[in-house]
Formats: sequence, C-alpha cells, structure tokens
Amino acid sequence: MEMRDTNTVYTREKMIRKIAKMSKRNLNTTRSVYDALEDAITELLLTVTTDHDVIIKLFEGISLEGTYVPEKMKVNNLTGKEIKVASKIKPKVNITRSFCDKLNEAVNI
Repeated sequence: MEMRDTNTVYTREKMIRKIAKMSKRNLNTTRSVYDALEDAITELLLTVTTDHDVIIKLFEGISLEGTYVPEKMKVNNLTGKEIKVASKIKPKVNITRSFCDKLNEAVNI
C-alpha cells in the first residue's frame, strides 16, 4: 500500500487567485465577490430557527445546511454535575452521490 505524505491545502487566498485567473477577472474584484459570498452564506445560516432549517445549494452537488439545536441539560463527564448546554446552530456540508461519481469519473479518465 502506497503511503501518502502530505495534503494540499487550498487557502482562501489561493482560491481567490485561482478563481481570478480562471475567470480572467481582476484580483480585487474576485476577492470582493468571494468576501460577499462568504458574508451571504453566514447571513443566511444565521436565519436558522427552532422551526426553520436552512439549506444553501452552493454549487451543483454541494450544499450547506444549518440546523438549530436547542439548549439542553447534560451531565458533565468529569464532575457528574448537570450543566446547561447553550443552543447553537449546527452547520454541515452535504455532497451528493452524483457529485462524487463525477469526481471519480474524472479520476478514471
């Protein structure tokens, strides 16, 4: 079995530069659009409520989902005392099977 030694990490800045190059757009314009996208996603995910989840279909086959998790009481594993866990928004990413198939087809070319 072949060992893999490193991962390639695409930072925010690397992604902005790649998008600018691929779309033949100004770097500052691309950065502005990227920032606006990030702000819009955050704003939309913050609209999650107890009876209203949010699904953002970001790209074909990739979506972001936000679910409200209400506060609850829980027993602390270390102290054994009951504590209150604050409510929160639980984000998750969903990648469709067809998107995964598309990636795997490209690898097998």
